[in-house]
This record gives sequence, structure tokens and C-alpha cells, in this order.
Amino acid sequence: MGLVDHLPRAALGHFPTPLEPAPRLGAALGGPQILIKRDDLSGLSVGGSKTRIFEFVLGDAKAQGATAVIASAGEQSNKLRELAAGANRLGMHPILLLTGVTGPRQLTGNRLLFEILGAEVHTTPIADRFDPALVAELDRLCTAAAAAGHQPYLVYHPGKTGTLGTAAYVSAAEELVAQFAGLDRAPTHLFLATGAAPTTAGLVLGFRTLGLELGITGVSVASPHDASQAHTIAYANRCAELLGIDRRIGAADFAIDDTQRADFSLPATRAVIEAIELFARTEGVLLEPTYTGKAAAGMIAAIRRGAFKPTDTVVFVHTGGLPGLFAHVEEFGY
Repeated sequence: MGLVDHLPRAALGHFPTPLEPAPRLGAALGGPQILIKRDDLSGLSVGGSKTRIFEFVLGDAKAQGATAVIASAGEQSNKLRELAAGANRLGMHPILLLTGVTGPRQLTGNRLLFEILGAEVHTTPIADRFDPALVAELDRLCTAAAAAGHQPYLVYHPGKTGTLGTAAYVSAAEELVAQFAGLDRAPTHLFLATGAAPTTAGLVLGFRTLGLELGITGVSVASPHDASQAHTIAYANRCAELLGIDRRIGAADFAIDDTQRADFSLPATRAVIEAIELFARTEGVLLEPTYTGKAAAGMIAAIRRGAFKPTDTVVFVHTGGLPGLFAHVEEFGY
């Protein structure tokens, strides 16, 4: 029995996702062998890491009899896109609160897909997900959904749903361990984007619980090092309690690289644009500037400064987010 098999789960995606060699990328960097874990091919809407997460979160919602799901995030949120798509697949009504919205509606990227998916969309100028005023707005939407005859389920990652999202990537760690067993040499390091941190936390907890000691670097997309590290540890250890795992995670179990972090409102850096172009022009794999482009830039910088030997194998976890690319067209300067 797997570590998470006792949790409710909705079948929303195509798993296991591929673990693909990237020989042209590796050759272009003159460094280690590179493999790409293609969670961008998870299957729900245009795929991404949130498909795996919502199998568990919406599985819990369905088990509780929910008929509407409510969540908040930014206008280009991949989480909200996957939530709306997953809710539709399960016959639930998606209600989205877009945060940090102060200007007119711009129907680009994920924001366009919210409309195509038929989500009920609300906006607020509040940007901080921990702001009590934002929590009050979410509570108001839950109350309104109940008054309209729905059984609402709130997706708020600082709460239980973040812990379930972490469990989803414990499952992903189990999936990767099975894929690693078929390789001719064991991976020595793994890179991924770290935002709110459940994805990173789940992989760290899963690998360490299963006894894998490969290096893990979460490339923080927005938060300073210490905050990103603290969030990862907190999610991992809350999830360990949920799953009945004795292992606890600490700072020595993973690394955070915050050299690529930037406010989401800022244009992409030259390093991020170069990383996106390099992945596309060597392997035909598309990244985006907010999450995966930053993670790739962090990995590329580590390879170029000689952090790995040619005999090493590095795994890049592609967490998706393609629609967000189309909200950054002008930054590429073509």
C-alpha cells in the first residue's frame, strides 16, 4: 500500500506522467544528464502540477458532498484554471476570487480560460493571501454559495487543502521512485519551482520517507529564502502528521535557491527568457516566466557554475503553466 492510498482521490489526470531524457539540453549546457518530469502533461485542461493536487483536494471535496468549490489567487493563476476544470469534470460549480486586481479586465492567458471554463469570477484589490480581509471575502462567497443552494468547499492552501496538496506530491515522489528504478543511473539532484510550497514539500517528504537522498533544490519564484524554507518545512510536517509518517523534515533535507525570485508584476529577467528559449530550442519544451522559467534559470545557473559532474543526472520537474506565457508576449522583444 502506498503512502497516500487511504486518502480520497478523484481521477482527473493522466498518471504517471513521463520522465523524459533531454540530451540536447544537456549537451547545450555541457553538464550532467538532464531528465524532465513532464507534469505539464497531466491532462486536465492544459495540464500542470495542480492536476495532481486537485485529484486529492477535489477528491476530499467530493467525499464531503460539495457542489461548489471556492478559491482565490492571481489573475493568471494556474491553480484556479485547474480548479475550474476539475470542478467541471466532477460536476461542481467553480467560484474564483481573483486577487490583486486593480485595473480593467484583460482576457489573456488563464484569465481567458476562466471564462471559457464557465467559472463564476469575482475580483478584489487585496493581494496578500494571508490578509484577514481576503479570508473574509472567501467566507462571504461561501455564505453566498450556500444561500444559493450549494454545499460549498473552500480551497485555501494555508489550511487543510494545502496539506492535501502536499500529499499529492508525496504520491508523485512514489511515482518518480518507480521511474528511477528503470534508469541506467540514479538521479543525483532535482530542481523545481517553489511558490506556495506544497509541491516542494511533498517531494521532499516523499523522497526522504522512501530513503532517497538525492539533492532537492526548490527555486523560489517570489519569496525570500527563509520564508520559502519555512513554508516548505511546515507543509511537509503537517502532511507527515496527516499521513501517519514518523519522518520529519528540516532545513538539511533540501535547499532553497532564491536568486531568481521576483514580484509577479515585474517583467521576466534576461536569465528567465534565455532559459525558456533554451528549453524550447533544444527539446521543444515550453516553459513560462512566472514559475518554470525561473526554476529552469536556477538549474542552468547551477550547472554553469560547475555544481554537477558529467556523470550526474539532474531531474527538472516541469510543473506546467503554459497559458501564463501568453500574458508576457511583450517581454520577449521579438
